[in-house]
Amino acid sequence: MYPADSEAHLLTNTQGDMSDEKTKTPAAEDLMFEDGVRRIDIIFAYEANAELDPQRQKYLDNLKVLGLEFEQAKMHGKDYGSFEGQEQKENETHFIKVHAPFDLLCDTAEDMKIKMPVKENDINIPAWYENYSVINTIKNLDPFIIREPKTVDEKLFFVATFDKDRLKEFVGHENQDTFFSPAERSRIVYFLMEKTKFGDQDLDVGILKMQHEGIITDVYPLHDGPTKEIDGSEPTNDRQRLQEDWARPGRIFKYQPVPAIKEYFGEKIALYFSWLGFYTAFLIPAAIVGVICFIYGVGTAVNYTPIKELCAEDTNNNGTGAYKFVMCPLCDKLCSYYLLSKEGCLYSKVTHFFDNEATLFFAIFMSLWATIFLEFWKRKQVSLAYEWHTMDFEEDEERPRPEYLAAVTRLKENPVTGKMEPYMPLGQKCKRLTGAFGIVIFFVVLVLAAVVSVVIFRAAFYAFLLKSDNAMIRQRAKLVVSGVAACVNLIAINLLKFIYQRIAVMITNWENPRTRTDYEDSFTVKMFWFQFANTYASIFYVAFFKSEFFTGSVGRYKRFTASNFRFDGCSVQGCFMELTLQLIIIMVGQQIIGNIMEIVIPFLKTKYRDYKGKKQHLYESSEEPRWVTDYEGEMQTKFSLFWQYLEIVLQYGFVTMFVAAFPLAPLFALINNMVEIRLDASNFIHNFRRPVAERAEDIGAWYSILATLTTFSTIVNGFVLAFTSELIPKLVYRYYASTTGSLEGFTEWSLSKFPIAEIGANGRPDNPQLNIPDFNATANKYCLYPGYHESKAPYKRDLDYWVITSARLAFILAFQALVITITWVIGYLVPDVPKTLELRIKRENFIAAEMEKNHKERTGKRKPRPDDDRNDVTLSGEITNRGHADSSLSPDHTHTTYI
Repeated sequence: MYPADSEAHLLTNTQGDMSDEKTKTPAAEDLMFEDGVRRIDIIFAYEANAELDPQRQKYLDNLKVLGLEFEQAKMHGKDYGSFEGQEQKENETHFIKVHAPFDLLCDTAEDMKIKMPVKENDINIPAWYENYSVINTIKNLDPFIIREPKTVDEKLFFVATFDKDRLKEFVGHENQDTFFSPAERSRIVYFLMEKTKFGDQDLDVGILKMQHEGIITDVYPLHDGPTKEIDGSEPTNDRQRLQEDWARPGRIFKYQPVPAIKEYFGEKIALYFSWLGFYTAFLIPAAIVGVICFIYGVGTAVNYTPIKELCAEDTNNNGTGAYKFVMCPLCDKLCSYYLLSKEGCLYSKVTHFFDNEATLFFAIFMSLWATIFLEFWKRKQVSLAYEWHTMDFEEDEERPRPEYLAAVTRLKENPVTGKMEPYMPLGQKCKRLTGAFGIVIFFVVLVLAAVVSVVIFRAAFYAFLLKSDNAMIRQRAKLVVSGVAACVNLIAINLLKFIYQRIAVMITNWENPRTRTDYEDSFTVKMFWFQFANTYASIFYVAFFKSEFFTGSVGRYKRFTASNFRFDGCSVQGCFMELTLQLIIIMVGQQIIGNIMEIVIPFLKTKYRDYKGKKQHLYESSEEPRWVTDYEGEMQTKFSLFWQYLEIVLQYGFVTMFVAAFPLAPLFALINNMVEIRLDASNFIHNFRRPVAERAEDIGAWYSILATLTTFSTIVNGFVLAFTSELIPKLVYRYYASTTGSLEGFTEWSLSKFPIAEIGANGRPDNPQLNIPDFNATANKYCLYPGYHESKAPYKRDLDYWVITSARLAFILAFQALVITITWVIGYLVPDVPKTLELRIKRENFIAAEMEKNHKERTGKRKPRPDDDRNDVTLSGEITNRGHADSSLSPDHTHTTYI
């Protein structure tokens, strides 16, 4: 986005009408040097220190040689006028304004190979739906569009790599003050600062190392004014426009002004919000289908045959004490026999809400949804990279981290720069990587230990509830224990998250990657797997490890330790409802905690910094200068966006991996994300310092992680449907065991008998009449338990079990094959790069090549071509507004963005 009047937005109204320079507001003056002419591109903040002042002064002198201009900010009404620290109090924060002249910006832009607009996009290929007036009418009625936006829509331009000698060929060259946007200016200045020496050693270079050594505290561009308008007037700066169109809660149901976000914060942050908005928009159809499936389950529960059989009153047979469905105890001694109709009816109804015939359809739908989401995001990502001119952009050779330089002593010639630089021998690097991997595995296993602790807690708490004199508490003990255990897991997840964060930092610091990018990648992998295990371990336990295969069955329980401890198993209806409850509490609980933290933590940090600033007397007047106000905001760290991505990626795991057990997951994710976007936007606008704009072509390693989760989710959902759900046993009964082709008799068929007389001393209940007052062990020779076993010793699994197991394995293979096939077809039919975008790219490359040829001919560097071979590429008309158009390829259309 290259609006020619973007800089003018700072001082003008929304129509772009230039106001008189004499009427500048105090907020606008805070963005300028004292002369009112030179713009502040970056603020240099430091704490006065007699020992470090010489290095800081040398650094500033070197920047002066490059051409940067400085001005000491006034403190306490005094103008120091220099940077040597005289009269400056020790450890007191001071600020230096930095300005880059236009010639320096041009020279550096050449070095950075920045692309600038040369010609308005003249390709107008309407989208297929534009040929239908009805669809256009519906599009125009879209309720999510901001009808009177404060941010400015933009047009699309062809671009070329900037060349100072060809300045007049670029759009907007007439106005040097607005040719480079504020975000571009700050990025260029930061580039210069990162390349400048501050000490005598060859490696004493750059901002990051100066921060590491305490020479400076931060370097940041200024927000372009306050967030609130004066007396309800129209917004007077881009920050207020973003607040009005993006950050305020009233815009929760509106599309985000992504191009304006990019112009203000840079491509990297805008790409995060674009991805989050795109994902949120995709959740809408998933949420709708999930709600329909849930409603179907609720509506069919009452008349569902297995539920009617299970809930039918089980009466005493002529006073003999014999009942049809007497269930075996669920635990040792404290548990007693119980009637299935009394304690399993409500549980079975609620389970059917989530586990019903629609579950299979929804699982397949979500597997395809995830594939389509990734395919279309890939296309959207490429389109954004083109519109923002970041396709295949070249980063300058990245410097080693200061911590790396301090720890490594060996030197080796850099093949790119030809300079001697520290390096770590391959053997030492392998040892550190191996050690780091081992530590990661150890702490992932430690997560499993936490899960086992919760399992032991469940057993103890379950025993406690069973001692209650209240029959209702005893009947609902299983459900209560599941809910409380899930809450304990939620607390443990959030506590371990902070512990694992520190561990991941410590391991990565010990591993000591060479560059900042290597460090971030290494930290991302470790932290993601820590959080993956931490978040999902308890859910995987409930889904797959509470089954009979791992816990055993009546008379054959698998016991541990000398005390014969055994893990508790699932209820008669299986573990599906318990899995759903676990998902609800952990997923929704995480979202609530996360949103509260995003509101409370930044607010408290801002208030503390405000208090600290006032205590240090950084200013005397009632109005803080802009650089002081911004300095009190929270500093953006190298992990700021990481936590934002991680939170949503883990949510994506809930939405895709276990959606078969919780069809409402997309709905809760949708609601959370709509709030999340506005909370994040509010933090960036109100509570954070404005970061230096960073470029990005894509979302980096997160796409690979999303793709991995998507593939893994297909496997997990297949196993949930096959082994955790009752889907396969019911299908086998209907088409294999039932004589009527219905589910009549399924409840009795799915239960096995065990002789009461053969229950061992460890498992025999202390009070057999606890739940059934007239229970008679003589009249009831057998108790029932879920599973498919023979009724005689040694109670081996019967033929029905092996038929069901075969059907389950066959279902998994068929499910995977179906999803993989459809996924492959979708990937084949949906190209990564839209055809219309390919045409744009070819046209842009052609124009850039022709303009370069024409320039060489005009300067005599190339012989003129014959008129027949010559393409006169010039600007069609005088273009003064540099921006972008939307994906319709028409420069007359407004830019379409997403929530």
